Amino acid sequence: FLTAYAAREAAACGVTLTGTLAGVILGPGVYCFDNAAALTGTLTLSGSSTDQWLFKIGQAGIPGALTGNSFDVVMAGTASACNVTWWVRQASTMNTSNFQGHILAGAGVSFTGGTYKGNAWSQEDVTVTGTPVTACAAP
Repeated sequence: FLTAYAAREAAACGVTLTGTLAGVILGPGVYCFDNAAALTGTLTLSGSSTDQWLFKIGQAGIPGALTGNSFDVVMAGTASACNVTWWVRQASTMNTSNFQGHILAGAGVSFTGGTYKGNAWSQEDVTVTGTPVTACAAP
């Protein structure tokens, strides 16, 4: 975990994002939120089965938590949820969200309701309550 977490932290940011990502369609790349990300609505990731997405929330010295409330991640084309990584400086909390992609969090991870496709790792704990999980092969 620590090696994977550090490697994603070091990745250069391609595009800085703001807002809820509702209605946004993104191709493969490295996307960053300078600080916390509070997401709602539907985000579509469009690409091929080999394309990769990295979302970085927070940066050195700046807090960055990931929160999803009724947030859905949809894959388009032949894109795979198993090729999406969400690197989070602090905690990740998904509430009634249909979330896809691996989570690497610097604090706890929690899912309540909705669905989850991916793997979740954290430096604290991972809590899943009423959320069906479909795991990916380890990256």
